[in-house]
Amino acid sequence: MRKRSIFLIWLVIFFPLNNLTSFGGDVNNNATKNIQAVVPTSALFDIDAPLEDPLLAQNTDINDYLHSFSGISEDAVKCALAGYAALMEKGKVLKKDIITIVDFSKPSTEERLFVINLKNKKVMIKSLCAHGRNSGENWADKFSNAAESYESSLGFYLTSETYSGAHGYSLKLDGQENGINDKARDRGVVMHGAEYVSNAFINAQGRLGRSQGCPALPLDKYEKVISMIKGGSCLFIYHPDKNYRAHSQLLKHCSESALAEVVASINR
Repeated sequence: MRKRSIFLIWLVIFFPLNNLTSFGGDVNNNATKNIQAVVPTSALFDIDAPLEDPLLAQNTDINDYLHSFSGISEDAVKCALAGYAALMEKGKVLKKDIITIVDFSKPSTEERLFVINLKNKKVMIKSLCAHGRNSGENWADKFSNAAESYESSLGFYLTSETYSGAHGYSLKLDGQENGINDKARDRGVVMHGAEYVSNAFINAQGRLGRSQGCPALPLDKYEKVISMIKGGSCLFIYHPDKNYRAHSQLLKHCSESALAEVVASINR
């Protein structure tokens, strides 16, 4: 016992606690570097992404919603429901049973447009979808509300009227977020079909072709999608972009209670 006490005293004198802390810190730093080395770049879009809300995880109805839609990121669904609830509260949504999510956290080589039936929690149709030519190559990571930027704009839109234009049957979109996408109509950002949105183009180029900022769709799907969502439904273009999160007024009051309310109203 006496020898053990002498040994402990020796440790305190010659190996103080701050050295122990420093030693542990170096090990943790090395471990962190090793972890960072194997995390794919696509997982690091938003270093400020919110942590899982423990209250949200306990709400069965909401949690069920967030996990119902295969192929769409959980955060995209959470944000979409929050903005949808805000637009519903303002009385702006006319087609209340559907919402369209364009998930730009995915590369252009994957299907990333989803039309969802909110009542039965089913994906009605999914599709490839192009982003703006100046938003990036295969991945969209730059966004703008400015004319002639040829970049996509994030955020919430309401679908409006259809027309026949340079790309045939097309759908006008009205951005609902000031400074983020409210110039969409002036910019001519619409939904339309395009030859460069196809698996053949992907096989030849390694990515989709790109638009001037429009969410362009494949020629074999665009008419069906437009007919399904036209006339006042909610469309949400998602990306885990921290600048968008910081400035979106529609996501400002996103909370467990707000999501619970919208899910309850859908289920009624």
